[in-house]
Amino acid sequence: RQRAHAHGAGLVVSEMVASGELAKGRAGCDLRIRHSGLPVHMVQLAGREAAHMAEGARIAAGEGADIIDINMGCPAKK
Repeated sequence: RQRAHAHGAGLVVSEMVASGELAKGRAGCDLRIRHSGLPVHMVQLAGREAAHMAEGARIAAGEGADIIDINMGCPAKK
């Protein structure tokens, strides 16, 4: 994200994070949503369970996310 921003990207987004894994506290998920110090902090969540999506969004917001991008495309194995 920082490299893309340094090369002129106006808005950058985190790596896709599985909301269920984030909600369950799986190791490594917190690193993908951590605030990077850029002007706008955008986190991309993917999932199909409404409760996990809501909890993931709450966690991301707690980490300072300004924007939550909901990935509604086809699932990709992580």
